[in-house]
Amino acid sequence: MSSGHRYEAVGDGNIGVDAQVIPPAQDPTNADDSIGYETSIPIHPKILAPLCYVLPVAGGLVIILLERRNTYVRLHAWQSVIMSLIIGICLTLLFWVPLIPYLIHLLSVFAFIVCAYRAWRDADTLTFFKLGVVGDFAERQVLGSTVLPF
Repeated sequence: MSSGHRYEAVGDGNIGVDAQVIPPAQDPTNADDSIGYETSIPIHPKILAPLCYVLPVAGGLVIILLERRNTYVRLHAWQSVIMSLIIGICLTLLFWVPLIPYLIHLLSVFAFIVCAYRAWRDADTLTFFKLGVVGDFAERQVLGSTVLPF
């Protein structure tokens, strides 16, 4: 069911696929609901999508398990979890190299802040900000393509 909105991915692997848009639950003239997309969790998508990046692994996993209706929120939840796991693996493997863990932490904090900001800013237009291969993998998880990236 489409209401004129399109799902648009920006970043590496830019593809435009129709979004799974849920029609508004309330009257569209109601100023309290600026986006109008229903979620399984009773939190507005403009708040729920950036929330995935606040507590990266835990927040993302909880949202993946509870949210079943909003594709935009699920994409950000998957991207947050995948990015967190990659950062954790890199920190585990490179903990012994001087200064590398600090650099990884600094870059990861910056990446999470940018992703949270873009999730909040782009919620009105359903533009999913992708972080390269991580975003592509998250997109495959939500949109139902092959699970493995190769």
